[in-house]
Amino acid sequence: MAIVGAGPRGLYCLERLVAHFSAAPLDAGLDIAVFNRSPQFGASGIYDPHQPEYLLVNMKVGEIDVWGTDSPAGVVVGALDFISWYAQSYPSRAALTGEEYLGRSVVGRYLVEAFQRIVDEAPSGVSVSRHVGEVVDIEPARGDHVVVAVGASGGRLAVSVDNVILATGHAWPEPQTAAPRRPGQRPRAPFIPFVYPVNERLADVAAGTSVAMLGLGLTFIDAALALTEGRGGAFARDAGGTLVYSSSGQEPSRILPFSRTGLPMSPKSADLPLEPSELRFLRPETLRQCLGVGPAGKLDLERDVWPLVELEMDLAYYGVALAGQPGWEGSDAADGTPAGVRRAIDACLDARPDVARFDYKAILDPAAARHFATAADFDRFVGAYMAEQITLARLGQTASAMKAAIDVWYAARTALGSLMQYGGFTPQAHKRLVELIFPALRRVAFGPPIVNIEKLAALRSAGLMDFSMARGSVASPDDAGAGYELRSPHFGGDAVSVASLVDARYPEVDVAEDVTPLWRALRRRGTIRAFENRPASPGQPSYWPGAIDMTDPHRHVLGVNGMSNRNIAVIGIPTEGNLVGNLTMARDSFANRWAGEVVGHFHCIEAAAAAAAPSSTDAVPAGVATAAQRAARQ
Repeated sequence: MAIVGAGPRGLYCLERLVAHFSAAPLDAGLDIAVFNRSPQFGASGIYDPHQPEYLLVNMKVGEIDVWGTDSPAGVVVGALDFISWYAQSYPSRAALTGEEYLGRSVVGRYLVEAFQRIVDEAPSGVSVSRHVGEVVDIEPARGDHVVVAVGASGGRLAVSVDNVILATGHAWPEPQTAAPRRPGQRPRAPFIPFVYPVNERLADVAAGTSVAMLGLGLTFIDAALALTEGRGGAFARDAGGTLVYSSSGQEPSRILPFSRTGLPMSPKSADLPLEPSELRFLRPETLRQCLGVGPAGKLDLERDVWPLVELEMDLAYYGVALAGQPGWEGSDAADGTPAGVRRAIDACLDARPDVARFDYKAILDPAAARHFATAADFDRFVGAYMAEQITLARLGQTASAMKAAIDVWYAARTALGSLMQYGGFTPQAHKRLVELIFPALRRVAFGPPIVNIEKLAALRSAGLMDFSMARGSVASPDDAGAGYELRSPHFGGDAVSVASLVDARYPEVDVAEDVTPLWRALRRRGTIRAFENRPASPGQPSYWPGAIDMTDPHRHVLGVNGMSNRNIAVIGIPTEGNLVGNLTMARDSFANRWAGEVVGHFHCIEAAAAAAAPSSTDAVPAGVATAAQRAARQ
């Protein structure tokens, strides 16, 4: 058995595989080869235990638990969730409540230790080998596969296996410079196409120089903190509780972020629950009963589903804004249908003309309806916007109607994902969800903890963070090729010069363009293909969201010929765009189902080999003979 990638998803696969073996041991035993680019098995690069502690995990620590509650039970005795592990590992530190956001390095130590405990406590018959290096190919062989890896020193390793799980994590497409060069021009200024690991990647950004950053998401925040706090600067609270920044003198002179909207992410609600609240209508188990399914089973987003999303946001918003007001209880006493609840809400609002109607579009882009005479006006707007979002996040969803409405998206994304997967929506609806709706709502719903937006605001107040060119700017090399110029169509077109440019975004999933050797080799051989959402009617365009194509529900990869390979499955980020919600370390049910299927399949092979063994004249399929011979050798 091979696990390719030993981040959190690979860790969960290992834990479940060992648990299922322990519950139903194989006569031949089980050899598990785990491949990882870094020696931090269980954590991988994103949760590297050696990264700076100011890089925070984007989930409350109360949500973190490697072990889960799946059946069969795991093999590790006294397994601890993160909070219990932290208390045991750091007894001198203050106890955690579960509401904290800690450094990814600390979480990485927890993951690495969990991996080691699984290896140490694996039952007799299970062996786990660790291989540090990059898997560059999975070659087909008679009855099995050969996993080929290259180590840091360049040495090659080939391991023959019966089954493979691809848990490769984040994609690595060709870097986009976002600064097209003129013919024959080669800029001498630093361009940094990716920010991790932050200390090494951002070293070329010189102190006292200006730097532009493409992207205003979580990766941008990490990059901005690496160039400030990571270079000796310090944040502290003044007498009024406001976070202020003290410079070390090693920072850039100015950081100019830019993106399509020019707006930073909204921080998470202070009272965001560890589990999403249950919605009234937009629930996976009831959605298809409520909806009429279109031609060939395809759903239309605007007609079939989005009205329910809007209704759920309205219910959450007015549940706070009109709590205790006469008539609001009518929304619960309606006939129980979406249309009935909508009528009850409208009737309540008609009786209260002083209450403004909720408009989620204004939350997604509050700058869209405003005019900014100068770039400086937009910078001031962003400063006020961050202050407002910090206040609302502190109020939380119980006291802020806006945060209550937006936080609906945690549960709504899961529901929409259950409909979207494997082409449940029309290609046009699928494209709109993946490329427009998910990113827009991600900015306002899946942002960082409050303290990170406070830090951005403090950097702006200190004169180091400048949002004046943030909205819609385009970067291009200057005439001399010694720097870059930022121009925005919104503020008169005047250019701002910077010394270096950073792509502060995380690459989107696109298995068809991923440049890592493994994905290139699998594409070249035809072992895999990209997922295509085909239209129900001829003449309409398909949609390719970037995800790998696979079977439902086993997630066996599909080749270019449309045939599935039941010996290679995939989990996590390569499936994003077909499935959703793979960009966190949270467990899902697939690792347990997959591990049970794999161990069950191996039991079938052993049973077939045993049945074939007594008669030397019986014809035995090649794959079974290979398995039987391997079992005999073991």
